[in-house]
Amino acid sequence: MGAESNRRSVRWQVGVASGAAALGVVALVVAACIPDPERPPTGGGPQSAISCDAGGPGNFPAANCDPTPNSCPAAIDPTCKIAPECGSTSTCLPMADNSKSAKWDLRIRRLYATAPAKLTDLQKIIVDKGINLPLKLGCGESGDGAFNWLMQIDKAAKTLKTGGAPPATDPFGKGYCFYDSTVKGVGPVGPSLAKLDFASDTEFSTQPYDRVNVPIFVAGDINNVVVLPITKAVIKDVKISADGNCIGSFNAPAVGKNCVDSDPDQCSRWHTSGTIGGYITLEDADRVNVDILSETMCILLAGVSPKPADGKCPRDGAGKITAKGDFCSTTGKAGDCLDSFWLSATFAASAVKINDGSSDPSCKGGPAPDAGSDSGTPDAAPPGDGGKADAGASDAGSSDATTD
Repeated sequence: MGAESNRRSVRWQVGVASGAAALGVVALVVAACIPDPERPPTGGGPQSAISCDAGGPGNFPAANCDPTPNSCPAAIDPTCKIAPECGSTSTCLPMADNSKSAKWDLRIRRLYATAPAKLTDLQKIIVDKGINLPLKLGCGESGDGAFNWLMQIDKAAKTLKTGGAPPATDPFGKGYCFYDSTVKGVGPVGPSLAKLDFASDTEFSTQPYDRVNVPIFVAGDINNVVVLPITKAVIKDVKISADGNCIGSFNAPAVGKNCVDSDPDQCSRWHTSGTIGGYITLEDADRVNVDILSETMCILLAGVSPKPADGKCPRDGAGKITAKGDFCSTTGKAGDCLDSFWLSATFAASAVKINDGSSDPSCKGGPAPDAGSDSGTPDAAPPGDGGKADAGASDAGSSDATTD
C-alpha cells in the first residue's frame, strides 16, 4: 500500500466534508496547552512523521501520532477569521475556562482513527463534518456540529464521565449536555463513568468502561441517531494542560482558504495528546443502522459483499453472524474468535461548558430518537449495560445525565 493510501486508511481527517454534504451527511504551545517535545515543528518544509502504527488489533497508537510530514504554511489563511469567543488559537480553542472549576469539561475536537480501516468510510460521511463546528460560529471550521463527544474529569473523585451530546444551540453560553435516552434497536444511550489513574497531575488513563455508546446526530437531527458502540473502552496516555482546558493543541497554520484544511495530507490542523481503544462486536454493530448507506455498521466494518437486501450481516442456521472481525470479545485477543473489530484512535479536546440538560428536551431524546430505519429488533439493551455504568467505577455508582 502506498504512503498516500495508507494515510487515508488509518487517519480520520476531520473537515473533509464536501462529499458528505452532497450525500446529505449522515452522521477528537502556549501556557494553557502542554507543549510536546516529540512533535516536529510546523512550517519550514517537511518534517519526520510520528507513526500511527499501533501494531495490530488490541494495541493503542502513540497518543501524539501524526502520519503527515507536518509541512504547514507559515500562518493561517487570512480568509479564515476566528472569533475571540472560540478561544485562543495559540492553545486549543477552549470555549470555556476550567481553571477555577472542580470538574474539567471538554469536547473532542479531532479524532484520528488507526483501526479498523473500514471505519474510515463511516468517518468521511459522519465524523468529519460532525465534529467540526458550523462555519457561522466563526471558529475556523465548516461542519455541522452533529458529533459531540464530551469528557468530564473529576480530579477529586478520580473519575472520567464520557458520552455524546446533541447539537448545541448555544455552545458559547449554555454549552452542551450529555445525551441520555433510548435509541431504537440499540437500547440505552447515555454517559458512562470510569475510574482514573493519574501518572501525574496532568497525565492519566482510565480503567476500562463496560460500554461507551456515543451518539452521532445525522445532520444535526435529534431524531436520527447513529451510535458508536464501544465495549471495554479505555482512554489512556492523556496529557492535559495544567488549567484543564486543553488535551493536545490547535495548529492554526493548517487552516486554509474558507476555513477548510489547507492540505490534510501534509499538515494536521490538530495535534493529539490522548488515545482511545476498545472493541465493537459484530452483534452490536448489526444493531446500528447507517441509513445513508442502507446497511448496518456490521456490513460496513466487515465489508460484506454483495450486500444482502436487508442491509444486515448474513447469519448461519444457528443465527450466528458469518462475517469475521479481527478481535475476540471473550478472550480479549486479536485473531481468536473474530466476533469483533478493534477500534483505536487518538484525539484532541478543548474546554466547553457542560450543563445538566434540565432546560433542553433534546438531552433526554426530545422526540423519540431512532437509530435509522427499523432494525427489526426490539428496543432492548444490548449485552452489557448500554453505556450506563462500568466495571472500573463500580464504587462510584452508575452515571447519569447530570453534571453535579
